[in-house]
Amino acid sequence: MVPQFNVFAHAQCWVHAARPLEKAIPVNDHQVSAQYWCLTWFWDIYRDLKAFKASPSDEKAARIRLAFKSLIQTQTGCSALQEGLSGLAVIEEELLMVLDHLELPLHNNLSESQIREHVKRRKISGGTKSESGRQSLDTFASLKKTCRQYGLSFWHYLTDRLTGSGTFPRLADEIERAARWVSCGLKTGF
Repeated sequence: MVPQFNVFAHAQCWVHAARPLEKAIPVNDHQVSAQYWCLTWFWDIYRDLKAFKASPSDEKAARIRLAFKSLIQTQTGCSALQEGLSGLAVIEEELLMVLDHLELPLHNNLSESQIREHVKRRKISGGTKSESGRQSLDTFASLKKTCRQYGLSFWHYLTDRLTGSGTFPRLADEIERAARWVSCGLKTGF
């Protein structure tokens, strides 16, 4: 997990947790069947968690915990699948944390989509040559993304800040205003 997102309760992303199961390469029909079965079971538990968030109950939580335990204790006959299931066992608590904290998301796709453009640009350009260059690039990327998120022109924001005219709204004020009427301060979709 990216360190800047490591705040308060930390849950694992279900989309990422499935990858070892998906990437396993079965070598016979039995292993193909085992992989299909494990993935189907995994995503059934995920759907149950989504339903649980909409209508939580102790009974549902207990069934989900039991189903997850059964999945990770399954013997598949495929070493790659067993490693994937063992990996799920290691992060079981973080994957099922949503049972105790309904506000937690089941995946981090929103967080990843926020930084995807920046990461692509960094890879193409080869990155920066210094820590201060990285910090500067990260700061400008964050400001640009925030302006876009609130429907503001990044160019006008920069011009206002460089000229000192003070005619452009402060980003902090926009975030605070949006936080009053939408959870998490999100004003627009992604």
